[in-house]
Amino acid sequence: MRTLFIVCLFLVSASSRAQPLTDTQKLASLAKLWGFLKYYHPAVAPGKRDWDQQLMALLPAVQQAADKQALSAVYGQLLDELGPVKSCRNCPVSESGQRNLDLAFLSDSLVFTPDLQGRLTYLIANRYQGKPYYVQQPAPQSGFALSFDNEKLYENLHQPGRGTAAEPCRLLALFRYWNVIQYFFPYKYAVDGSWNDVLTDLIPVFRQATTEEAYQGALYQLTSRINDSHAFMQNVDKTRCLRCEWGKLWLPFEATFLDRQLVVTRRFNDSLNVPTVVTAGTVIHAIDGEPIPARVERLRPFIAASNEGALLRDLRWLIGVGTNPEARLTIRHNGRDTVVLVPRYPYPKLGRAIAAASTAQQYPVSQWLADSVGYVNMGKLTTPQVDSVMQPLQAARALLVDLRNYPKGTLWLISRYLTDEPVPFVRFTRANLRFPGTFASEKPTRLPHLKGKAYRGKLIVLVDAETQSQAEFTAMAFRSVPGTLLVGSPTAGADGNIAWVPLPGGYRTAFSGIGVYYPDGRETQRVGIVPDVLVTPTPAGIRAGRDEVLERALQLIQRTDEPLR
Repeated sequence: MRTLFIVCLFLVSASSRAQPLTDTQKLASLAKLWGFLKYYHPAVAPGKRDWDQQLMALLPAVQQAADKQALSAVYGQLLDELGPVKSCRNCPVSESGQRNLDLAFLSDSLVFTPDLQGRLTYLIANRYQGKPYYVQQPAPQSGFALSFDNEKLYENLHQPGRGTAAEPCRLLALFRYWNVIQYFFPYKYAVDGSWNDVLTDLIPVFRQATTEEAYQGALYQLTSRINDSHAFMQNVDKTRCLRCEWGKLWLPFEATFLDRQLVVTRRFNDSLNVPTVVTAGTVIHAIDGEPIPARVERLRPFIAASNEGALLRDLRWLIGVGTNPEARLTIRHNGRDTVVLVPRYPYPKLGRAIAAASTAQQYPVSQWLADSVGYVNMGKLTTPQVDSVMQPLQAARALLVDLRNYPKGTLWLISRYLTDEPVPFVRFTRANLRFPGTFASEKPTRLPHLKGKAYRGKLIVLVDAETQSQAEFTAMAFRSVPGTLLVGSPTAGADGNIAWVPLPGGYRTAFSGIGVYYPDGRETQRVGIVPDVLVTPTPAGIRAGRDEVLERALQLIQRTDEPLR
């Protein structure tokens, strides 16, 4: 019996060792090993080799490998060609800053032999310590935003998605981006699901993306997986149309999501032949026969957003785009669902009207409201205007600061009027390029303060999902001033100077390149800046043309004569 058990155990073990690998398993192992060597190996990180071409050369051998022994032999030969790695005398391994670090794949016994595992893990403690070529970190005055400018765009590949010969270029795009996020995205730990799963999910998608439209769609799916509203997509060829497979025709009105309902907020122009029943406050239940919730879920995988509020904020513009010049809208009218036909128009005809839809355009730079209440529009306030705007407002009973927009870099000047103490309000983390995948934490940054008497009235800051990035940073700063109230809805949850990643085909995409936290370590990414008083607009308020967030702030001011701060 004992002999039979040993024989069976041997057969099971031998079968396991000889188990074939899928194409996706092999390509995922290549993506991880190629990226690890790119940033860790002393013969690769300085940029002396064309590492993109090395990937192209490895692809056929990796795809032909029958099992892990054959695959490990391919990788072992690569390490042999790179040469021996000397022992590192100055490669400290600190426990701090390793929240994002994930090198467990180096010990993956399913794809790597024990010998190869040992050779790879050796590099962790003996990694490259010089100036890396593929990623740079500018001086502190540049905000520690990472640069990947040495990566090639391959923009002359006008249609990188066409034809089977382009598959290596598409895989290069996936592998490059995956590794940038793997080692340099400060919020990788906060993404939905496992970052490793992104490779196995999207390798088939990129391999099958044999048209330009499909390649674009694959890129959008990839960037959406980091759950970061900073993940913009551009192409150096400004004539290249993005997302045009969705259509090039837009609905002639502004809409927003309120309690997950799509509500019209403003018609762009009465001359655009919009049916009179479609007015501010109209609730749209379906577009072209597709219910709004189903349409949201269909488009969700292609939208990069830090949180649900930011997703719906961006979808409100795209959800009605189509190819048909006429859209069939199912709306709620007189208590029942009604189908109306609404013409769509090319974006250039609507662009100026769309730009005018933001809160920054609806209000002046500053104004006096009733009862000696001052108002400042941060979306319009410029640096030269700060003193002329803020000095008179020092006499205001209360001050409303509107951040439902994107400010113009005036925080440091305006904060001098709000506090006479150097208040800490933010802590940054930045990538440690000497240990890729780890991050160093900076000391808290303090607000510049006034040497004299600062403003002592009530201070209320208005925020919503339009409040993103610099606007969120500004809201954090104002919140640090004792007694300040934030009113509105949670912000977009995307903070930190952005870094751009070039991708084959002339594309480039961004991500939040530094970590931004409250001084005590609390999160802002994806969470957003959560207001003290939650207020969201309503369809009834929109129909009446009211700004319910501003109204609630004024009510809070009137509630008591005691200062809020």
